[in-house]
Amino acid sequence: MGLRSSTSEQIALFRYAGVRRLFWATLISSTGTWLAFVALAIDVYDRTHSSVWVGALLVSETLPIALLGFLLSPLLDRLPRRSLMIGADLFRTGVFVALVFAPGAWAIIALATLAGVAAGLFTPAVYAGLPNLVEERDLAGANGLFQTATSVTMVAGPLGGGVLVAAAGPHPAYLLNAASFVFSALLIAGIRSSGLQSVTAASRGYLRDLLDGAAAVFRSRPLLTVFIAWNVAMIGIAAMNTAEVELVKHDFGAGNLGYGVFMAATGLGVFVGAFSARAVFARRSFATAYALGFALLALGMGLVALLPPFALAVAILLIAGAGNGLLLTANAMLVQQGASDDLRGRSFAMIMSANALVLTFASLGAGVLTDRAGARLVWALASVATVLAGLIGWLLARPLFPSAKQAPVGVSLEPYVESPLDL
Repeated sequence: MGLRSSTSEQIALFRYAGVRRLFWATLISSTGTWLAFVALAIDVYDRTHSSVWVGALLVSETLPIALLGFLLSPLLDRLPRRSLMIGADLFRTGVFVALVFAPGAWAIIALATLAGVAAGLFTPAVYAGLPNLVEERDLAGANGLFQTATSVTMVAGPLGGGVLVAAAGPHPAYLLNAASFVFSALLIAGIRSSGLQSVTAASRGYLRDLLDGAAAVFRSRPLLTVFIAWNVAMIGIAAMNTAEVELVKHDFGAGNLGYGVFMAATGLGVFVGAFSARAVFARRSFATAYALGFALLALGMGLVALLPPFALAVAILLIAGAGNGLLLTANAMLVQQGASDDLRGRSFAMIMSANALVLTFASLGAGVLTDRAGARLVWALASVATVLAGLIGWLLARPLFPSAKQAPVGVSLEPYVESPLDL
């Protein structure tokens, strides 16, 4: 499929009013998220000069997601998803205004934890609700449209964040992110509640509702593939994210702007990978294309760990990002194909919670290891972990869509690596 036909298909999806509103909400709030992600990481590192504190920042975002998914995931199918999303946006608005007045690293981490609580409800609600906004034949294109938007913000947000923090410090980025959540809430408020949820799941009791969500993950081969392979990949992703600030500022000596450029290069690679995913999955078996994504991500991590010139490292990150874009597409397809609407919210939350739990502990370990052994070694180990995840993913995915023609390609979803701090 060519660039022109892919673009035409995505533009045609704007005929759905709900898609238009959710697209702009995603574009605006995701840009603010990446601005704030750069600002938070730099703010904490500059105050502490420790990767352990950066790891703690990642934990503050991921641990609430882990706990909420395991404890409150039935709410995503039993309560109106639109109301949950609006409430989460407004809550995060207040959090980021408060961050301007944070007196130290501990206060930043405490407030980031509150933002993580809201993200733990917002993100799976969006992912679960999207299939209800379009007709079934347009679902693949709709997910591709949203991944395209997310990928663009992964380039613009970090670049803007790096420039903004270098020029004026982190506080303007916090306020811009707060404003982005207000716009997002207003846009989502214009979507019909039924447009995000075709059925409200009846409760069979709190514990049984939780077990139903877990059973949906473990009884479905597509969901189980994402659950296992992506949990292993989270170890490498945590290591990469935690050590990235020190790698850029200390090993490469590139400063705050360099950190933004580094992240933007990954985002550009994600855009290329996600936009090319339809053609890749059409020409190869699903398992082969899935493994290719892991291979490119691991290759990029490993080559950057060799500390090439900074400009070359930025170019190499395009390779890693392209692999990530393929993986985002594949993971979304597997989850959305593997769960019905009345269980989809819980399924997303369970998988995201498990990912967040692994990311939590791996980030802490990576922070300690980075301070003791350096960012270069941590990135090399991240590459090894990603190779292992790719091997596991390939083995689990082999029975799924054995021929390229059977795979419903083009489905894409903002996953868990694109925004490690999904604020």
